[in-house]
Amino acid sequence: MYDVNETVLYGADGVCTITAIVEKNMFGSKRLFYELHPVCRRDTILFLPTDNEKTMAKLRPVLTRDEIISAIHCMTEEETIWIEKESARKEEYARIIKSGDHRKVIRLIKTLYEHRENLIDSGHKMHAADENFLKEAESVLYEEFAYVLNIRREEVLPFIQHEIEKKVQTA
Repeated sequence: MYDVNETVLYGADGVCTITAIVEKNMFGSKRLFYELHPVCRRDTILFLPTDNEKTMAKLRPVLTRDEIISAIHCMTEEETIWIEKESARKEEYARIIKSGDHRKVIRLIKTLYEHRENLIDSGHKMHAADENFLKEAESVLYEEFAYVLNIRREEVLPFIQHEIEKKVQTA
């Protein structure tokens, strides 16, 4: 159970603050809900039933600074997850983004970066759907990193690059 004022990540909705735990009468029974306010969309309020396993699986505490640094240092070792069949790729990539699982999102970003580079090298462009998945995955990951590291979103990629360079130099 999370507490009021706790900062969490809720899947693709990103970093949120739990502003209340409220009891609501739904379909004749009383249930507890987390009231979430996404930090990047202050005008949005989300209500999540605390007893819904599927919903709760997408909710987790935001990473710590040390966890972010560790995740960045592991990026170069992450396997790519390219899926040739377009329909299966779209389904899986959407599922990964909705999950908010930072390791899977990192793998997805790495996969799409490498795919884009291979296409550019051969004189082609990435499909719009794949480009959109890349933007969504970056948005989810960069929002959390920026929040925890207390930096602007546009500073996240240079921060990641710097950390990777530091790791390579010490290896």
